[in-house]
Amino acid sequence: MMAYFCRRVLFLFLPLLGGVVLFGCDGDDAPDPVVANSSGMSAVVNGVDWKASNGNFKLGSRTITEGTSAFVGTGDTLTIVGVQVQGTDTSAIILSVKLKPKKIGSYRLRSGGTGEGIAYFLPDGIAANALKETKGNYNGGIINGELQIAAYDSINYNVSGNFGFSMSAPGETTYTIIAGKIENVTF
Repeated sequence: MMAYFCRRVLFLFLPLLGGVVLFGCDGDDAPDPVVANSSGMSAVVNGVDWKASNGNFKLGSRTITEGTSAFVGTGDTLTIVGVQVQGTDTSAIILSVKLKPKKIGSYRLRSGGTGEGIAYFLPDGIAANALKETKGNYNGGIINGELQIAAYDSINYNVSGNFGFSMSAPGETTYTIIAGKIENVTF
């Protein structure tokens, strides 16, 4: 009878002891989670989600790293390029503006001289001739566009913001790009 009683107490005592040991552990020993800064470009193109793909890509003479890159060229012109690959389909979004002295702010994207920058959606690949062809087909057809630069870090060389635009031309597909985001894109 005593052995039976001891076994019962032991079965009750072990879980209680485990609970005391568990609650007695110091939570400071666990490492803090590392929050990674996401980067890239995303948008909705003609009602379909679009997101830059991971990887390195060539667009003309430019190398696009990690799917999205920015470049600051002559005359303080900022160009941001994102590339998406889905199966055998490749597309790109290009935004280009002449930066204002404060850099942060809103930029109108329009064809011709009526805007502060230009934007293109390249639906059929990223070869140099694809950009040339899209520029030729949609010359004058970039409307209702805006790039809002929310953060421009000239120390860590990255830019973040929002964008949207439309492009259309007679005989060509109309593209409407909305809810566009650029996040920590390196230049």
